[in-house]
Amino acid sequence: MRCPYCGGDDHRVLDSRAAEAGAAIRRRRACDGCGQRFSTFERVEQRALCVRKRGGAVEPFDRAKLAAGMSKATTHLPIAPERVDRAVAQVEARLRSLGRREVDSQRVGAEVLQALRALDPVAYVRFASVHKGFTSPEDFRRELAGLEPAETSGT
Repeated sequence: MRCPYCGGDDHRVLDSRAAEAGAAIRRRRACDGCGQRFSTFERVEQRALCVRKRGGAVEPFDRAKLAAGMSKATTHLPIAPERVDRAVAQVEARLRSLGRREVDSQRVGAEVLQALRALDPVAYVRFASVHKGFTSPEDFRRELAGLEPAETSGT
């Protein structure tokens, strides 16, 4: 590994810690050549995962795209970024645990909805409105009714 500042390959690890809900290791390094500090991430190299879109096109799974969509759904909500990062890691892990090289975008969306439902109901409805293609207020009412806790008899 080379220093991103001077290109030298003589550096030392200052600190290591778990990242991405334990799926990676973040290493803080210092270059002995120029003295600059930089971080690297180490993760298990996994088999390529592809997503089949609704129109039939296939594209590589993009963790950054997943994270951006989930972050957008949680914008301006009191949710720590670390919780969103853990949810992204959980969604990716569930998709990879299917053991398939290709998953359809509907499955990806369903996993994201499940993760967002556990995080925050507003984030869930925001994402659902796009993923499920809401076109009327009735679509929102129906989805919100599904979020309501089941009424228990005898109370």
